[in-house]
Amino acid sequence: MARLAILEARGALKTLSDTLTYYDTQQSGLGARFLRSYDDQIDRLRDMPQIGRAGRVFGTRELIMQDFPFLIVYRVRQEYVQILRLIHQSMKYP
Repeated sequence: MARLAILEARGALKTLSDTLTYYDTQQSGLGARFLRSYDDQIDRLRDMPQIGRAGRVFGTRELIMQDFPFLIVYRVRQEYVQILRLIHQSMKYP
């Protein structure tokens, strides 16, 4: 199977940006660690899009991030993986 493209929703990118900013204010280098972890998870989805559990919303999947309390909510399409949301696990979802 070919590696799938990744499409990230604007809201997911906004949450990613806000989280990086927050973590950088908490500890030097923490934002960079978070981004590496996120990028590693996204890279895994390119090769193994079914790796996440079935999502709470029909038609979605959820991947728990390594080392950080976030879920990556996504949808698998034939040629790409669509990242819908990045959610802190303390947030009520859906």
